[in-house]
Amino acid sequence: MAEQQKAPAELKVSRLTGLKKRQQIEVAGRTMFVWVAIAAVAVSFCIATGQYLFAKWDYNNKVISKKSTTAQTLTNNIVNAEKLKEEVDNLTANQDLASIKTNPSDPNTKSVLDALPTSFDPAALATSLQQVILSRSGVSVESISVPPDAEGKETVVIGSQEVKFSFAVVGNYDKIKSLMVDLNRTVRPMKLVSLTLNGSDNNLRAAFDYVTYYQPAQSVKLGEETVK
Repeated sequence: MAEQQKAPAELKVSRLTGLKKRQQIEVAGRTMFVWVAIAAVAVSFCIATGQYLFAKWDYNNKVISKKSTTAQTLTNNIVNAEKLKEEVDNLTANQDLASIKTNPSDPNTKSVLDALPTSFDPAALATSLQQVILSRSGVSVESISVPPDAEGKETVVIGSQEVKFSFAVVGNYDKIKSLMVDLNRTVRPMKLVSLTLNGSDNNLRAAFDYVTYYQPAQSVKLGEETVK
């Protein structure tokens, strides 16, 4: 009879123990979930912070690199400016340039600009040909043509540019020969493309096709650059 009464008590204790274990498992599961969530948030925060810091580091490196390049460019410009000033001073005192000046009162550097102008100016070229060069030999100028075509138009380019021009004159053989000598002696570079002669030694018509050059001026500009 005592053994029959003991069995229900043991069963009750067993049920209580199983319930407590389930409760402990549930509590442990919730605790684990909380810690996993906290760990996930912490990892996400660390990753986001790392990405932000890396982006800032990369951006700062780019800025520093650009600043270093700018500083080096400024240093080079200062050195080059000093060298350019020395070269200009040497040209100012150059006796060879002084000997070819059209006007004795002009500075030597004007001869350089006369030799290689910075712009395409057909009217100035035609006037120079007629009044300065062709008139020396005593020939009669029949025509001068400096066409403002695509090859002669001023554009934003680097380096010397060709300018084609042509003219026709009339004179005797000696005057035509003197004219060609004058053209070869000009400070401005000129290249003979073609020459057509008609007539006799005493009355000779000469038609010339020439090429000369100009070099567009270069400007120095300060700019800004956005680093991204």
